[in-house]
Amino acid sequence: MIRLFASLSLATVIIALVISGCNQPNQKPSTSDSSKNPTPTKPTDPQPPGPKPKGDVLPTLAEISKLEQDSEASAKVLGNAPLDFGWAMFLYTNWPAKADERGVPDPAKKPGDAGPVVWETWKNVAEVFLEKGAEPPDWNTPPVVPPAVAAITPPASDSGPMWQRMTESIQVDGFPTTDDSGETVLYNVFQNKSVFDYIRTNELYNVQGQIAVAAGSGPIPKIDFPWTAMEVKASWRWLDPEKDQAKIARYFTAPAYWAELDDDGNFVKWRTGLMGLTGLHIISKDLPTWGWITFEQVDNGTWTKAKRTNPIPAKVQEVNSKMQKLLAGTKFANYELVGVQTSFMSNPSGPVDGTSVNNSDPGKGGSLLANTQIESAFQSRSSCITCHSIASIAKKLPENPEDLLRKSFVEVGVTPPYNVGESPDLAPFVSMDFAWSLRRAKSKQ
Repeated sequence: MIRLFASLSLATVIIALVISGCNQPNQKPSTSDSSKNPTPTKPTDPQPPGPKPKGDVLPTLAEISKLEQDSEASAKVLGNAPLDFGWAMFLYTNWPAKADERGVPDPAKKPGDAGPVVWETWKNVAEVFLEKGAEPPDWNTPPVVPPAVAAITPPASDSGPMWQRMTESIQVDGFPTTDDSGETVLYNVFQNKSVFDYIRTNELYNVQGQIAVAAGSGPIPKIDFPWTAMEVKASWRWLDPEKDQAKIARYFTAPAYWAELDDDGNFVKWRTGLMGLTGLHIISKDLPTWGWITFEQVDNGTWTKAKRTNPIPAKVQEVNSKMQKLLAGTKFANYELVGVQTSFMSNPSGPVDGTSVNNSDPGKGGSLLANTQIESAFQSRSSCITCHSIASIAKKLPENPEDLLRKSFVEVGVTPPYNVGESPDLAPFVSMDFAWSLRRAKSKQ
């Protein structure tokens, strides 16, 4: 079925699958923005869909938005055509955003037009998980840029003048990766309104609020994000506006700032400059175990020190070639889908799902998915779905030094030491619904 879809336009696939799954719509009604009430649907194109496309053309925003209006249709496309779903989510999250509404795509624009894209206007986790476990301000509150950074004229970029804060310099294994200039690759994580409102409403923005839910004394019986939940994790490299013109022409770029620290972890200064997007994880809860999608810039093997261990499967490359041609003339033509993961175990000869287009762990047969920029050193045992299934919280604060607040995702006895395949037993910890972003919560004071 994937090979059949690869020969059709992405727009045609979306329409066919959505129509076949939408006889009984399961659209969730929209609500106005509130500081306490979650938004049940992802922002959609307010204009009615235009004529159905013919031939190999990019889907319109209205067509992509069909996936974000109906849970059954969305799950159907992800399950039956994971590669098309992956590219649809890449287009959706990288659609130019409306200037006056966070997280809302602009129907008057098209992919590649100047300005911040949708995911860049979501909430950076630095805006969500505040010091002393404080409640974050509402969705439409603009991000606070340090005065020393705001006083600087942002470098020209694809994103326009909006500064992006970098929040991490190491990967989950505790090690950094570098670009071809020896600079450390940096990261940031963003949450859409569904995730943000759910966290804010249920006080999951601090450790005590998460423990309360785990212990059965919180406002909800368990952490269970709405099906409209989405997050992205982006990896970035520094670019010199004068020396790196050839690279700037091929990277999606944004003005960025980063807190430089001394050896004792004390703040020294804000570093500012131009950064290029090297990788993008996209996760979307269109299935109970979420959908796991990852993209990279095509020159990473040359322009960063991270090298690919697991080749991109031929089926994925086939779809990439088609989509890159459709995106010709935009920076996004320089990005490629690495894979889509929907199951813990590989099943290359079985029904079409994410595992049929991913690499497989030879030891356990678990499905693998790795981004060279985000899981550089442990690609041979990188499973997004398995790792995130371990996201958890204890039922009480640790009392002894050896007590853990969350279950470790490290699996002792294998190399690299990470879980692959079916999710391990979490007891005595309680699931956080695959959302490792919640571990950034601070203790309430």
